[in-house]
Formats: sequence, C-alpha cells, structure tokens
Amino acid sequence: MNIPILSTEDFYTAVHRYMQSVDPTWEEDQWRGHQVQEEALLPTILGEAPNCAILDCTCGTGIQAISLARLGWQVTATDITAASLDIARRYSHQMGIHVDFRRCDVRHLESLFPPMFDWVISCMALDNLTLDTELQQACDAILRVLKPGGKCYIRLRDFDTILSARPRYDLKEEHHTVNGRIIRLEDWEYESDAHVICIYVFLQEDLTTTQGHWSTNIFAYRRRALRKVELEGFLRKTGFQDITFLSQPSPWSPYSVIAGRHPE
Repeated sequence: MNIPILSTEDFYTAVHRYMQSVDPTWEEDQWRGHQVQEEALLPTILGEAPNCAILDCTCGTGIQAISLARLGWQVTATDITAASLDIARRYSHQMGIHVDFRRCDVRHLESLFPPMFDWVISCMALDNLTLDTELQQACDAILRVLKPGGKCYIRLRDFDTILSARPRYDLKEEHHTVNGRIIRLEDWEYESDAHVICIYVFLQEDLTTTQGHWSTNIFAYRRRALRKVELEGFLRKTGFQDITFLSQPSPWSPYSVIAGRHPE
C-alpha cells in the first residue's frame, strides 16, 4: 500500500483534525466512554490515592490523567503531541479538574522533573518509539523521575498475539453523521518481526448525492512490535525490580506490567 508513513505526532494530529472536520462530537463521545472505563479500572490496579503523586508520561488526550485526578491523585501529565494536550486541557477545564499538563518527550522526563513521583504510568504508547535505543531511554527516564520505592505501570498492545495471527482490516467502529456513516478499519502491514505499520482507514458515506458516494481517508504510522520479553528486558536493564505482568482478560486484550524502583 503506497501511503505516506507519518510521524507519531503527525498521525494523531491528522486523525484528530479529520474527526473534528466530519463531526466535532465524535471524539468527545469516544473520550467520555473511555474515561468512565478508566475511572473504574485504574483504582483496582494502582490502589488508593491519598497523598500520592503520579505522572502520566504519555497522556494523549488525558483520559487516564483526568480519571486519576477525579479519584484524588495529584496528577502531572506529559505528552509529545500538542494537539492531544490541547484536548486534554479542554476536558480538564470543562470538568473542573486540575491536572498539570506539560509537553515533553517521554525520553526526557528528567529535564522537567526530579525523582518526585510515587507512580509513573504509560498506557498504549511506548510502542510509538520504534528503536530499541529510544525504548531504553524511555524506561531509564521513567525510573529517574520515580521516588525510591516508587512504581511504574505500563499498558501495551499484545504484539505476541498480533504477530502470531497477523490480522488485517479489523472493524473498529461505525459512526453515524447527518450525511451518512463513517466506518473505521484498522489495518496492519508487517514490515518485520520488530516493526509494523498501523493504518487507520476511514470509509465515509455521503448521502447528499443522488446515488450516495463513499470516500476514503487513510492515515498510517510505524510502531515497534514490542513483545513482553523485550519490554521486561528494557525494564531490567534500567534497574527496575519486582516486574510483574498482570493477567489479561484475553490474548487480544492489552497486557499490563508493574515494576518498582529500589527503595534505596
């Protein structure tokens, strides 16, 4: 498939602009549904919040960060994509929730923060870093901003399952607008055992024409096919201890891992 491969930042910015252009409420409906799910899930993993400082170091549009702030955590949140941070700030303002949002590359967290956090979390994002050196830098940076005895929580796609099955054209959603349906497919191109191209395919119906018309919008970017054993290796090399993979509801669910910094 001969389509441009965008940077991570350009990919998420382009998808946001497309969804806003066809229906400004589309992303908001998605966001609020995910936020309710995260607000129920995160306390079962992280525990209670009293006097705990947490950094969401790849916060995206702020779903986890705002959920944690609503639960009483002292939340700081960073991301590299300015468009995503703008959305996060808007939702936190609308909900009257304080989160300290800052723009920062996950590999350079120590440029903004000392070792001050009880927890650092990253959900569905570290595999945006495509090189092993970048992933090692990110794990190192997470460790350096944790207090002694602090913990990190990482959630990622299960590429062990994805690379084994090699799925194509997975139907993700069908959205209805006044002018017709929009169908979003997720496709994968398998470059190697280490890298995949993630592709969003939007099929947009236009009922304003006599016979109806479909158009296609495609956005793609490269991901690191990060297997569990590889992530564990990066964490161990950094110096994390007590690395624990949590149980998955199914092989197709994301996997999660908790690891700790030495109490010193």
